[in-house]
Amino acid sequence: MTVSRRAFLSGSLGAAALLGLGACSSPNSNAGTGQTSAGQSSTGSGSTKSVGKPTGTLTFAFWGGSAGETAGFTYAKKQFEAANPGTTINLKVVPYDGFFSGIDRGIQAGNAPDIFRVDYTTIGKYSKNGVLLDVSPYFTNAEIDQFLPALWDAIKYQSVPYGVPHQTDTTCVVYSKKAFETAGITSVPTSLDSAWTWDEFSAVAQKLQSTLPHNKFPFAYDWTQAGAFRWLSWLYQAGGTLLTPDLSKCALPSSAGTKALEYTQSFFAKKWVPANSTIKTSTYSDNFFLSQTVPMTFVGDFLVPELADPANGYKGGDWGATFMPRDVAAASDLGGNAIVALKNTKNPDLAAAFLKFLVSEDIMKYFCEQAVELPTLKTLVNEQLNYAFRPDVVKVCAQQATTISDTIVKECTIAGFADINTALEDQLELAFHGQSAPATLDAIATKVNQAVGS
Repeated sequence: MTVSRRAFLSGSLGAAALLGLGACSSPNSNAGTGQTSAGQSSTGSGSTKSVGKPTGTLTFAFWGGSAGETAGFTYAKKQFEAANPGTTINLKVVPYDGFFSGIDRGIQAGNAPDIFRVDYTTIGKYSKNGVLLDVSPYFTNAEIDQFLPALWDAIKYQSVPYGVPHQTDTTCVVYSKKAFETAGITSVPTSLDSAWTWDEFSAVAQKLQSTLPHNKFPFAYDWTQAGAFRWLSWLYQAGGTLLTPDLSKCALPSSAGTKALEYTQSFFAKKWVPANSTIKTSTYSDNFFLSQTVPMTFVGDFLVPELADPANGYKGGDWGATFMPRDVAAASDLGGNAIVALKNTKNPDLAAAFLKFLVSEDIMKYFCEQAVELPTLKTLVNEQLNYAFRPDVVKVCAQQATTISDTIVKECTIAGFADINTALEDQLELAFHGQSAPATLDAIATKVNQAVGS
C-alpha cells in the first residue's frame, strides 16, 4: 500500500511518497544484485573518479544491532566480493556500548577499521576532525540526486560529503492491546492527524496507571544514554528549537524548553515511568516492554525485529503501534546511520567502491527489509519493501518520519552535536532526579554554546 507523505524534512524529502509496505519476506529472499562493477564510473551530470576494478582487503566495523542488520551486511559483503574478484571485506561486529571509544582509540593508534558505521548525530565529530574520506570524487551529481536531500546533507561538513547515508529510523509508540483493553482505552490514533495531544497522552497514562499493580508503570521512554538527543522531540513538539536559526547559539532556555522539560519531569513525579528509567540506566525502553514492566513504550523501528521475534520477543499478547504524542506540533527524532571510510585507509578506491555498493538500490533494499529500517534512496521510498517483521509497525514509523523537520536535521547533524548529546545525557539525568528546569536548561545551554563555539 502507498500513502502520501507530508513535507518530510520541510520539503527536502517531500518529493518521495511514503515507502510501500508489502508482505513479509524470508531472510533468504533474493534481493538481486543488478550492479555494475563497483569501481567503474557511472554516467551523470558529473563524472566519478576512474578507479578501474577494485582489489584488496578492507575491514568494516559495525555494531550488531540485530540479526537482520548482521544478515544485511553479510549479504552485501558476499555480493560485493562475488562481483569484484580479488576483494575481501572483513566484517567486525562490535557491541554498541563502547563502539566509538574503540574507534577513537584505533584512530589514535593507527589501527582503526577502514570503514565503520556512525550515526548521523555523531558523524560531525569525525568529519570536523579531518579523519574521514571525502567521497565527492566518487559520486556524480546524478548519483547524489538519488538520495533524499536532507540525508545526503546529513553526511556533509562544510559542503563536503564524508561517507554515505545508509538508512534512517525514528521513534513510534508500541503498546499491549490487552492492557489498553483492560484500562478502557478504546481509541488509538491511526493517523498523524489524530495523534494524541500531550493532554490525551497524559489521560492514557493515567488510565493505564489505575489498572496496573504498584510494581508496573504506564510506559518507558527511549532517551537512554547515547539516545539522550531523542528527548529533543518533546522540545520540538512544544514549538521550541535547540539552536537559533543560524545554528550559532543555544535557544533551549525558552517557554517551550521549560514546558517540555517540566512535562517530561512529571513522568517521574506522577510515577508514570519506572524509577530506574532514567537517562543513564542500563535498562532500555524495549527491555521494560519485553519484561512487561510497562504496557507501552517508545522504540525505534530498528527494535521491531527484537519485539516480534517468535522465540524471545514480546510475550504479553498482541501488540500494536501508534504515533508520538504532539503538542503545538508533531515531531520525532532523526535516527539512522551513515557508513564512512577513514581518510588514511590504504585503499581509498576500494573503500569508496564498497560504500557505493552498500547504498546501491538492491543492496539497500535487502538490508532495510531484513533490519526493518527506512531507506535513503528516493526510488526505495516509493517502492514496496517486503519487511521481515511487522510491516504494519514500519508503516507507522515511516509516517512518523515525516515529522522530522529540516530544522531537526540541521541541528542534530552539526559538528559539535556529540558534545551536545553528552550534555543532554548529564543534565537530563540530574533533572529527573530533582534538579530544577531553569537550572537544567541553563546548564545545557552553557555546554551547547561551547559546542557551537558561541
